[in-house]
Amino acid sequence: MGRSKIIDTLTKELAGHITTEKIAYFYCNRAEENRRDPESILSTIVQQLVQIDGNRVLKLAVDIYIDRKQQGQISSKLSLKESQELLIKVTNIYSQTTICLDALDEVQPDIRISLLEALKLVIETSKNLVKIFATSRNDPDILDEFSKFPRIDVQPEDHASDINRFIKSKVEHNKILLRGKASDEVQRKICDVLGTRSRGMFQLAAAQITFLCQMDTEDDIRNSLNDLPDSLTKAYDEIYTGIL
Repeated sequence: MGRSKIIDTLTKELAGHITTEKIAYFYCNRAEENRRDPESILSTIVQQLVQIDGNRVLKLAVDIYIDRKQQGQISSKLSLKESQELLIKVTNIYSQTTICLDALDEVQPDIRISLLEALKLVIETSKNLVKIFATSRNDPDILDEFSKFPRIDVQPEDHASDINRFIKSKVEHNKILLRGKASDEVQRKICDVLGTRSRGMFQLAAAQITFLCQMDTEDDIRNSLNDLPDSLTKAYDEIYTGIL
């Protein structure tokens, strides 16, 4: 199960419980401007939290809308500071608020500091419990910003057995890999190498298997295992090159 799948499963599970708790989520993506911009991220989280049901929102959000309308600012989005202040007010209403951020490392380091500091202030200032569930690489600025708070880390090695099972299921009886004629020895070699080289990333393991499926002989596979692409970008480049 990849990190985006984990986030998706978690949000659906939490959203299915009718309690005094509230959940909001955001999927970051460096390729889309509104998915890597701290203002857009925080305002989207606020929008989710102020919704009571499909047709109603919290009164404090309505009051802000009316105030902005009177000032002629209705068409402009909330600033980071405005979203932060509103987020604090909203989290004071619910007994617990959980904010899920997928691929936080997709936001560029030079601008995500403002997002991290805003979230940190919300956690420190809110009268009630605010939890942040984030998937990310272990970038120092992200770890440092939340170092003072209780934290549970899930590292790649924690789900090594899951990814090994995933790799084995994709390699065994693969009809494309050497046209379904890969020997047991080669299959075991692929599983052993990919279990280490995928670094806990399911998508990278899948891309590496696709790359190996382009090989014509077992010797080609053995040689390629020594020089596997070590990132998704490189893996996709190799696959694309092999298709041309």
